Amino acid sequence: MWRKGPQLSAPESIEAAAASVTDDTNVEQLRRAVSMVSSESMIDAIFGASNTLTGALLATGLGVSPGTATGRVARSVEAALDLFDAEHDVILVMDETNAADEVAMRIASGIVTSRGGLASHAAVVARDLGVPAICGVGSLDALADGQELLIDGRSGEIRSVDGASAMAADALPGAIDELPESIVRLLEWADRIVAGRCQVLVNADRADAVSRGIRFGARGVGLCRIEHIFLGGHAPLVAAVSGGGDPSDFEQVLTDQLVEVLTAADGRSVVVRLLDAPAHEFGHAVEHDPMLGLRGIRAALITPGLAAAQVRAIRAAHDAVPGSHPKILVPLVSLPGEMTALKGLMGHTGDLPIGVMIETPRAALCADRIAAGCAFISFGTNDLTQLTYGWGRDDLEPVLVPAYRELGIIDASPFESLDEGGVARLIALAAQMVRAAKPTAGIGACGEHAGDPRSIEMLIRLGVDSVSCSAYRVPVARLAVAQAYIAHDHERNDSATVD
Repeated sequence: MWRKGPQLSAPESIEAAAASVTDDTNVEQLRRAVSMVSSESMIDAIFGASNTLTGALLATGLGVSPGTATGRVARSVEAALDLFDAEHDVILVMDETNAADEVAMRIASGIVTSRGGLASHAAVVARDLGVPAICGVGSLDALADGQELLIDGRSGEIRSVDGASAMAADALPGAIDELPESIVRLLEWADRIVAGRCQVLVNADRADAVSRGIRFGARGVGLCRIEHIFLGGHAPLVAAVSGGGDPSDFEQVLTDQLVEVLTAADGRSVVVRLLDAPAHEFGHAVEHDPMLGLRGIRAALITPGLAAAQVRAIRAAHDAVPGSHPKILVPLVSLPGEMTALKGLMGHTGDLPIGVMIETPRAALCADRIAAGCAFISFGTNDLTQLTYGWGRDDLEPVLVPAYRELGIIDASPFESLDEGGVARLIALAAQMVRAAKPTAGIGACGEHAGDPRSIEMLIRLGVDSVSCSAYRVPVARLAVAQAYIAHDHERNDSATVD
């Protein structure tokens, strides 16, 4: 497979690939053109190449969301909002982030956290927003309030901004919001090669993210997370419903947001995941192991009225947007009986398809029985990786992964690229059982691996028919899916020739 030479920038290499096609009805020409572009070139074309950054190196961490940014340090939500109001670019610097911090994350030019890894809250939200982010930095003592920084979300470098580095920082590009014509053409050819065998969807909780994902070529919304809708000031509404209070305000906020999302989707399917966040994010007591605690289906089963309130809001939004196609996704299921019990609590779901997330090892091993009464399944690879390894993705990953790399135990973080020897085998087994038990069930993946090219190649081999990732990763995913099928079709043809 050809790769760009050092003399070509990422946009130039994509232009060259597009220009190599003289007959767009010639499938072999299209395959060669799509194969010519690396995922790294696509990432650089979307986020801009950082090249060599100047300025004193202050700290390093895990680059979890690509791109470069400059701004003044804000060590709290309030400080971030004050700087933004004063028309300064903001680098939000915190120990870790949660839903209550998203009001500041949305106005930040970049995000830095002392804890967390590739699948942490900060990383996931930053990728959704197209904002550069660095996690797992450790000590933040070198980063003072108001200090001007330059961060690189690919290399994980944090540098001071002064003198020549200020001029270089001013020239740094931000993430693009519209695809250049050469990328549009190349990805249209990629889609023709895939021929509908696997759809690329977008993870999006707001109308602007849905619209961006669709502009970048997403065929629908594969993951709309209800907990992301209840940010900051809305969090008490979840606590009120969980405590048996009047659900009216909760339902109204959720309905209004989903109406915007469904409208932006413009008739495309939207998978709405029921609440799935640690209880403390909505005002409850902090659990000792919050990621293993009262989340997902567990919260819905033991909290009277919570499931029904969410379903009523989804139905109300569906009724308010003619031609919309919402689906319900149930997270963190491990037992078939959980789904049976939940359906009894949901109330009237009408014709809304119901799917289940496979994100615990037990769910993967019992996928045929868990998915029996569902229209589709979606692999939540973040939690499936965490629970298969027994590695905390927020606390342990940034400490353990660098040490294990140094020791030669692993080559890459399993939260970055799918673990072929373990997690992928669980996915393969689960997909095989679901296909045998229910051939009509859709099988997708919506974890962070669904936007990683190496993982996508594995997921295609494992038989998924959709991958869902953040909007800015959609072009990379479309390219990776096509390249995976080119390799798969080539292997199949070689096998047929040998036979």
